[in-house]
Amino acid sequence: MKIKIFLKILILISLCINKINCLDGDGKPFRMIMLLSANVNDMGFNNMMNQGRIGVAKDLQIEDSRLIVVDGQNETTALVEPIIQNEDIDFIICSSQGHTAACKYFADKYLNHPTVKTQFLIRGSGATTANLIQFNYNFASCNYMSGYFAGLHTKTNKIGFLSPGAPKVNDAWVYAFWLGAKQVNPNIEFYYYNVGAFLNPDASERATNDLLNRGCDLIGNTLDDFSSGITIMSKGYSTIGTNGFPQKLIYGEKILYSYAYNWTKLFLPITKSVKAGLTNNSNWYGDFNLDESKNFFNIDYSYGVSSDTINKMNQHITFLKSTSRFTHPYYCNLYMPEYTKKNNLNLSTSPTVNNSICIDHTTFLKINAPFPGMTYLGLYNISLNEVEFSQSIQNGFSITTGILIAITILMMIGIVKYSKTPSMRSASPIFLNFILAGGIIVYIGIIVWVGPMSTHSCNARLWLVTLGFSTLIGSLVVKNFRIWLIFDNPELKSIKITNYQLFPWVGACLVINIILMAILTSVGDLKQIDAMNIDSLGKYEYMKVCKMNSAGASTLYTILAYFAALLLVGVFVSWKIRIVDIEEFNESGAIANTLYAISFCLFVIVPLMISPQDKQSETIILCTTGLFITTAALLIVFTPKFWRVFKKGANESDINYSKKKSSSVATARAESGSKGSNGGGSSGTRTNRRGNLASGDFTDDSESSVGDEEKEKEIIKDDVANVTSGAVLAEFTDEASDIDNNELNEIELSEKQSENN
Repeated sequence: MKIKIFLKILILISLCINKINCLDGDGKPFRMIMLLSANVNDMGFNNMMNQGRIGVAKDLQIEDSRLIVVDGQNETTALVEPIIQNEDIDFIICSSQGHTAACKYFADKYLNHPTVKTQFLIRGSGATTANLIQFNYNFASCNYMSGYFAGLHTKTNKIGFLSPGAPKVNDAWVYAFWLGAKQVNPNIEFYYYNVGAFLNPDASERATNDLLNRGCDLIGNTLDDFSSGITIMSKGYSTIGTNGFPQKLIYGEKILYSYAYNWTKLFLPITKSVKAGLTNNSNWYGDFNLDESKNFFNIDYSYGVSSDTINKMNQHITFLKSTSRFTHPYYCNLYMPEYTKKNNLNLSTSPTVNNSICIDHTTFLKINAPFPGMTYLGLYNISLNEVEFSQSIQNGFSITTGILIAITILMMIGIVKYSKTPSMRSASPIFLNFILAGGIIVYIGIIVWVGPMSTHSCNARLWLVTLGFSTLIGSLVVKNFRIWLIFDNPELKSIKITNYQLFPWVGACLVINIILMAILTSVGDLKQIDAMNIDSLGKYEYMKVCKMNSAGASTLYTILAYFAALLLVGVFVSWKIRIVDIEEFNESGAIANTLYAISFCLFVIVPLMISPQDKQSETIILCTTGLFITTAALLIVFTPKFWRVFKKGANESDINYSKKKSSSVATARAESGSKGSNGGGSSGTRTNRRGNLASGDFTDDSESSVGDEEKEKEIIKDDVANVTSGAVLAEFTDEASDIDNNELNEIELSEKQSENN
């Protein structure tokens, strides 16, 4: 029974002791925060810092131990100050130099504050206060020993190094690495890059590859991550760990040598002092130390490292441990007098060591220019790679478009050659060539569209394509507008519309286009830019694209609306000339089919353009649509004409027209014209026959059985129809008719005599 009571007392005492250990001097829970500059998975500086926090929290049984990832003065101030003000935080470890300015600001602001009692631990070696503690570690000694190892182990006598570089940090650590190698291998070749930041994996990987290509077999660094070492191992080589993380635990014997920080040893006594409420703060320093409990660096080797190398390393480390760091070789050597003089640095007032002139730590930190024997390769800038439009697709469009241009030119030559045939004369050869010229302009615009990108090409391709479509569609609409005016005329009054009268209308279409494009060019700021982070581009890839501002986009929509209006006019004219029964003049079907093709393309292209598309796919869709619309329009309009020429021959007579089945609309209009004529029998009959010249007389509606006299009358009627058709064609094409009024009167007189008989 007494034993049970005794055990309970022991348990209660133990719980009380544990509870007391978790409390600070005021009897409340101890709260600690560590600020990191990057995530703990960097397998480097931040990971080891976090290991130190975990070790301290475990040893001191601190339950409220937090981790905050932030960097930079402004960001740190904005994120951390509300926590300081609203929560009772006892201790904040500001691990990175990016936190130093903000934490100094906090310490100054809340020094002797009545409620905020937070103490701050920052990187540095300056003055301390009641709430400000400073710590540092000998980064020179660990880099010096890493270089010492590289000089002993290299097989190529070429080694390399990566560092952030100024303004992040000067290259004093690079110099320490080089000097360590130089101490044991005077013939060493040394190359190094700056990568611009402590954490820049992309630049680190590429710079490492460059150093490997130069023959460097061992590469050190002062970076926060292990991207350089991983790159080396991916090539099949072994590497060294120089960022403070025990890389061998992860990568095994591939790590020839590594040093690891033991932040727990440094932070533990500092945290104990803060937890005890002490404010007589001082500076703390981590370095090689003969006292293992204070030794900040842990060194590890692979089995592939010779025992001779390990012995030499251990001997030199012991030398560093047993001597003042201010007399270490990286402070005191024969290179210093000349270097300090050349770079305007101060020598130390300390006595010389082994006849070598020394510098102090402040001067050491100012070392940035390379020493003789160090090859500085500069800041490694990752070059951006341009992702160009697929050359095969570009060639495909250019070749296809070139062939279509050649075919279009042959069609223009054919129109000139067969311009006297009714098939061509009825369609007005000049306007046919205008339509074909518009198609060629569109084709050229497509070639420019898929060609090399520049600000000039961005503007040129829109100018060419819009002008081409304006010429093509405008000429087609205006030409057929004339057909409508001539034939939508029940009494067939003499209407003469010349090409010269129509040219201004085509010109008006082009002028509207030119004005709109001029506005777009002047206010749209249409230019070529190098675009990144679009489509599936990589981080360091860009693509040349055309870009305009909102004013340019609005103008472009206006141009599209103008084309839509032009197409609607074309639809209207196509519907109106459906009454024409002469096949050579009736192009309503061709226009309708062209509009169907355009509508189909728009039906397909609009959903595709609305859905997410990369720039190359967008270009392919636009150019394919432009080719299809233009080619389909030209084939639909011109194939029937050339087919009629081929079928009837080049010597086809003006009066040999293709007659269609009589249109009900045309017949109705002819009858309406007849009823509206003046007078009685003979006059009405003559008017009806003249009206039928454009309707019934151009059809196949003839009687199947007649006597000789009736046949003779039909022949006379056909003569009248053919003569008048020639007159209409002459008026339409601006060519003089071979039939004058006297000849027409003679035919009418013959017709009267035949009726009297």
